[in-house]
Amino acid sequence: MNSRRHVLIGPLIAIACLLPTAQGSREANRAVELRIGEIDSLSGVLAAQGTAVHEGVVYAVSEVAGRGRNHGHPVKLITRDDGGRPDEATTAALDLAARERVSALVGGYVDSVVGPVAQVAQRERVPYVASSSLDQRLTQRGNVYFFRISRLEPFVDATTAVPLELLPVKEVAILFSSTPGATQLARLQKERLEARGVRVSAFESFQTGTPDFLPLLARVRSSGAQLLLMDGFFADNLVLLRQVHGPTGQVLPVVGAFGMEFPALIKQLGPLGEGALGAIVWEPGMSLSGDLEGSRAYETGFARQFDHPPAPLSMYGYTATRAVLAALEKASGRSVPPERDAIRDALAGTDLKLPLEHLRFDEHGDPLHYEVGIFQIQNGRHVLLYPRDRATGKIIRSKP
Repeated sequence: MNSRRHVLIGPLIAIACLLPTAQGSREANRAVELRIGEIDSLSGVLAAQGTAVHEGVVYAVSEVAGRGRNHGHPVKLITRDDGGRPDEATTAALDLAARERVSALVGGYVDSVVGPVAQVAQRERVPYVASSSLDQRLTQRGNVYFFRISRLEPFVDATTAVPLELLPVKEVAILFSSTPGATQLARLQKERLEARGVRVSAFESFQTGTPDFLPLLARVRSSGAQLLLMDGFFADNLVLLRQVHGPTGQVLPVVGAFGMEFPALIKQLGPLGEGALGAIVWEPGMSLSGDLEGSRAYETGFARQFDHPPAPLSMYGYTATRAVLAALEKASGRSVPPERDAIRDALAGTDLKLPLEHLRFDEHGDPLHYEVGIFQIQNGRHVLLYPRDRATGKIIRSKP
């Protein structure tokens, strides 16, 4: 009898001892934070772009904090500044992946820094969703940990539509930054235009942050170009648009692929910005292929948090981070913190209707539904000209 009693009581004591441990384990599991690493250019020549992307990333994470947690877990954002330098981007990526043990990476504006981060992501097997990337080689190398929310081909379609359809000309000049994405864009623009009978009379590269475009503009004008495709960035556009309006001669129409959409450009240039054209995907009040209702909610919440309206580029950081957060939530149902490969698999199956686009990735990590439009600055505001079926106005030709 006594022997049997000991047999029964023994397991009960063991179970009782395990109960606090199991309960503590569940509580600890609920408290595990999900860590996201961000790498952006918060200083240097690309600081305006990097800061805009960063604010979008921060806002996406704050949305999670506002509704509690992600799948019951707090989300921690760890940000690093690459200063626009590839070596700093590599160091930051290694630190975040190996020491901080983040579950995923976001951020990035130009491929000269996105590329090195993508290499680290592949080596460390950590998913990376680039906020802005165009270099076609990055998704052709079989890096299953790399995803991006933008791609090059829509920029080719939109920018070449200006000399081919909106403002037909026979002579075009192309100036392009030496960054990988801008260089590839320029080459594809040249191929497209020449195939359609438009002569590219000047084709010149420059370093981002060039302080003086007068020598290049002199070559552009002497080439007989009737329109200039400018594949540079925000700071480059500011300098060029101040110098393209010379004291004599015809004003050369300028189409900027990147950075022309910043509200600060209109504010800083005033009348000198009038008539300039630029590429756009999203801005307050406009969503080409995304969720307009969600866009309005984003604008309201963003302005409340940062005390200023969102710059168009902020939506890129927001979109990349929303994709990562959704993947974390899905993968956290299996283990906490989730396995990086599980997050990668969840990203591959992304299907989100967001203000920037209906975000789905193809088998290479490129977005399937990314669309680019063209606007013109008219009376200090953006007027959408392309796609034509969504145009809000007509093009105004430059005058002498």
